[in-house]
Amino acid sequence: MGASHGGHRERAEELAGGREAFLEGAQRLLAATRAWRLVEMRQERGYTQAEVAERMGVSKGRVSQIESGQVSGTDVVARYVEVLGGNLMSVAVFADGELRKVG
Repeated sequence: MGASHGGHRERAEELAGGREAFLEGAQRLLAATRAWRLVEMRQERGYTQAEVAERMGVSKGRVSQIESGQVSGTDVVARYVEVLGGNLMSVAVFADGELRKVG
């Protein structure tokens, strides 16, 4: 099973144009997924982009960039979450399934 998994990964890297391109694509996908969750959290709490922008002290366009994954630094995401009334936490996930809060 491990060899098959490795073969799939190698093929995916090849199709993406190499390992670096594959990893960059994976990072873009993660950023897009994170951004989608931010939109969902904002909507669940009843905020508009304009309201979040005002509370963050940025433009609505900047909030749109954050929500589309174009801006995804930890400090930016933490500020966004704080505006919604939450706190961003880091969690380490280990191969055996253990979760540990970082910080």
